[in-house]
Amino acid sequence: MSKRIKHVAAGLVATAAAGTAILATTVPAHALSNYTPTASGGAVTFTGSSVSFTDIEAGQTLTCSTFNLSGTVTNNGVARTFGSEGGQLGSLTSSGCTNPIAGATTVTPSGTWKVKVTGPEVVVSSPASQKSPATLYDINADITAAGCTFDVGGSVAGSFNETDQKFTPNSGASGLTITTTPMGGPGYTIPNGGTCATLDVQLGDTISVGGYWTASGLTITNS
Repeated sequence: MSKRIKHVAAGLVATAAAGTAILATTVPAHALSNYTPTASGGAVTFTGSSVSFTDIEAGQTLTCSTFNLSGTVTNNGVARTFGSEGGQLGSLTSSGCTNPIAGATTVTPSGTWKVKVTGPEVVVSSPASQKSPATLYDINADITAAGCTFDVGGSVAGSFNETDQKFTPNSGASGLTITTTPMGGPGYTIPNGGTCATLDVQLGDTISVGGYWTASGLTITNS
């Protein structure tokens, strides 16, 4: 079985197991249609912890010691339907990003990343908490590692825990993909050559996201 097929199969098994665990530990809330995000002064910061990005097909992981997002709540304190924009995260601070093969890597965002709650909160029995399904979206960034450059885009599905203020990505494919053909690296002669070929990153590869982000003073209420 090829390296790529093994990674895809492992990702599918992990995703199925995670879904089963969630169903076993959560209780749906009453039927609701709106959510209200509120933050003091409308400002919100998501501080990253152990944030990592893994190209599932290539089996390559990028880890960042710092990966923080900040911005403002959209219409602070005003109710909106699930799936509507909850906030704009126009500032990304990243540092200490590295890959075992390529070494130091830079992540340069473009546009304004956004966040939304996509459904009513659920009550989790152990440990006791309330979680809202949430998604980071309109994500676009340029990745450069040892001269190999490519863009990623899409979204990151996860959940926001109102008790500890953590946004945690779901396991498996996140909704991010490589959106341009990787190019560059020492001695490359064709697109996807050099370091890009060594990393085996390719257009359309799917990306899983590890770690979590902790918000500062963000409240989500349902109605």
